[in-house]
Amino acid sequence: MKLKNIKIFIFARGNSQGIKNKNIVKLKNNPLLYYSIKVAKQIVNPESIFVSTDSKTIKNIAIQNKVNVIDRPKSLASGNSPEILSWKHAINFLKDKDINFRIFVSLPTTSPLRNKFDVLRSIKKLKK
Repeated sequence: MKLKNIKIFIFARGNSQGIKNKNIVKLKNNPLLYYSIKVAKQIVNPESIFVSTDSKTIKNIAIQNKVNVIDRPKSLASGNSPEILSWKHAINFLKDKDINFRIFVSLPTTSPLRNKFDVLRSIKKLKK
């Protein structure tokens, strides 16, 4: 059963500072981004998953995986842009489209070993 009133966001900018293009680095033949999308799809329907990015490559991976894309402005995609501003941009993007939700979940691409149960435990603690 998929959860309702939850939107899952994956924030993946194109220019990584430490590891070049880390969000699309392949792990077992798939880009890191894929693993966050895979876990998200086990929790919510694809229409409740949003990838926020400034990268055409990342955008194409999201589209291939049939999830939504939020075009992130370059001003929110630099190495010194606070992630909270990207979160606010994503929330406002959904508000502008009259898409409502109660729970915001951010799944970083850099945690490919995380699984559905890890995320569900976090949501359960949040609901308490």
